[in-house]
Amino acid sequence: MKTKTHSVARVVLIALATTLPIHAHANWLLVAGAKSPITKVSADEAANLFLGKVHALPGRGEVAVVDLPEGDSVRNDFYTNATNKSPSAAKAYWSRMIFTGKGKPPRVLGDSEEVKKAVAANPAMIGYIEKSALDASVKVILSP
Repeated sequence: MKTKTHSVARVVLIALATTLPIHAHANWLLVAGAKSPITKVSADEAANLFLGKVHALPGRGEVAVVDLPEGDSVRNDFYTNATNKSPSAAKAYWSRMIFTGKGKPPRVLGDSEEVKKAVAANPAMIGYIEKSALDASVKVILSP
């Protein structure tokens, strides 16, 4: 009986380990411009914004989001950790949303530097950047 219990526990642990996002190695930060009134975003709010489910934050108004290009390792890391969608699942999600007319994906910028410049210039914009790109022009509003 002990062997059967250990086997079940092992299967459960393996299942959890392979389905939960690994936050310890996340290489992104969600940022807003240094002068933005947005000071903090919850993980659920970030996921809903980047999946086009909402376009505003309670008490903070409309929010524009910017994305990195498909295939970018920081984008892959962000979507895996923040939205619990693999890169292929995120692409499929947006394909469905576009096809059904239910949504339009975030504007794509070339790299973390472009995202940083865009959010620094627009107080209603947020985006994620590579951790090493952080500087005083932006502030962290969510980190994994």
